[in-house]
Amino acid sequence: MDSTLLNITIECENAIFTMAMHPSKNQMLIGFSTGHVCCIEYNINKDNKIKMVFNKIGKEFEYELFNENDDAIESSETSKFVNLLWKTKRHEKSCRNVIYVDDKTAVSVGSDNHMKLFKCGNGKILDKYHFEDLDKLSVKPNCLYTFNEYILMGTEEKGIVKVMKYDVSDNYKLEMFNTLTGLHNGDSINKIEALNKNNYKKVIKKTGKNKIQDEFISEALSVHKFISVGQTCLQIWDCRWKDISKVQSSEDQEDELLSLCFLNDDENDTTLFCGQGQGVMTTWKYGLNEYTDQIGRIKISKNEGIESLIPTMLNNNRIWCGVTDGFVYLIDGKVKRIVKKVHHGKYEDVSLLDIDYEYRLVSGSMNTIKLWEIDQGEEEEQELMSEDSSENDFSDDSDSSFDAENDMLSGEEEDEESNSDDEAIASFKKAMEEKPRSIEVQEIKMSNKDINKISKKQQKKKQQELKRKQESLKHGIRKFEGL
Repeated sequence: MDSTLLNITIECENAIFTMAMHPSKNQMLIGFSTGHVCCIEYNINKDNKIKMVFNKIGKEFEYELFNENDDAIESSETSKFVNLLWKTKRHEKSCRNVIYVDDKTAVSVGSDNHMKLFKCGNGKILDKYHFEDLDKLSVKPNCLYTFNEYILMGTEEKGIVKVMKYDVSDNYKLEMFNTLTGLHNGDSINKIEALNKNNYKKVIKKTGKNKIQDEFISEALSVHKFISVGQTCLQIWDCRWKDISKVQSSEDQEDELLSLCFLNDDENDTTLFCGQGQGVMTTWKYGLNEYTDQIGRIKISKNEGIESLIPTMLNNNRIWCGVTDGFVYLIDGKVKRIVKKVHHGKYEDVSLLDIDYEYRLVSGSMNTIKLWEIDQGEEEEQELMSEDSSENDFSDDSDSSFDAENDMLSGEEEDEESNSDDEAIASFKKAMEEKPRSIEVQEIKMSNKDINKISKKQQKKKQQELKRKQESLKHGIRKFEGL
């Protein structure tokens, strides 16, 4: 049975705006609406489930710990389970986003338009940068992403992406590198990912005089190109560009794209998933159309926004998605099916998702952060049940029809059907040869005008029927091509 190992709850006038899990330790960073940031270290398992309740967040942090029976844990014992390593007032206003750059440093941005790079061990600031131009535009940060030496920050308006670089050899000194303006028609930048995160190589075909002379060349994608979602489209752009006229935009999805993630960490996997505002998750594949349009849809929760996505990090073709209905859904990206769901909280938007050092799911909302222990046995059982029940099939109708069509390809029934088509067409041709005789017999009893009228109608009808039969036969043959 799925269970919550750590439940962090806010019971004061404050809210959780962001969180990040350490890549190599059982630690997490939490950013609050007051601009405070804290680092928590935890040591928990299924035998010591803990609830951490913050009663005060400000100059002083006050919290209590409770066990799974809601019994208070004595203050002298709390450090055995959860320890508040450090806390600070990082931003003048709210802390909008915080992420780890590596296992020693992290970066945060606030609604005061300051970016601050700091040591995650003690919170000491290494460098900071103030985006004064955003102050003049009254624009605030919305998302944060880091890749190689780049730190990219997307805004909630104007379609602005700030590209920063940091120098590890120079004590992580921050430097402004570039600014892109007007992405996504000047709307919000909801999420950013690196196009070359998985070191994918684009295959280019050079056509020769015949198939033997065709050449296939692998060309690595640029490490400077990124993917972003916002408004109703997905865009690909180069962080070095000054002019965004070369931005590659997808087809209009007619719904806001809220979240984005790759299916696996495998270096050859370019399957993307986008969460939309009306409860649908779309599938994208670079190798098919270079992300110009979706290639599939998975229905998750009707009229509920999919605000967060993250892969399981296990390369098992599964991802977690956080939805505004208070649930977190586990999706199998290959079969396009919901495997299971866990309840984060009633009336809580699951806008934050992460995976901790031990590959455990962490879900977050404005009031609660939960670290989960997922029952793998129960997960497989739910998957089998969902396959047996048509009511639990959340895959897209087009995919279902495709699978049903493929199921018809196996067995002898399809061969018999093809044979029956051959016989039908043969008998139909024979009938076509014989029919004119019956028309000729009627010449004695009917006028030439009536004869021509009847003959044209019958011939037209028979020609249409023959054409339909032939098309049906062609379709049957086409289904077997390549098998």
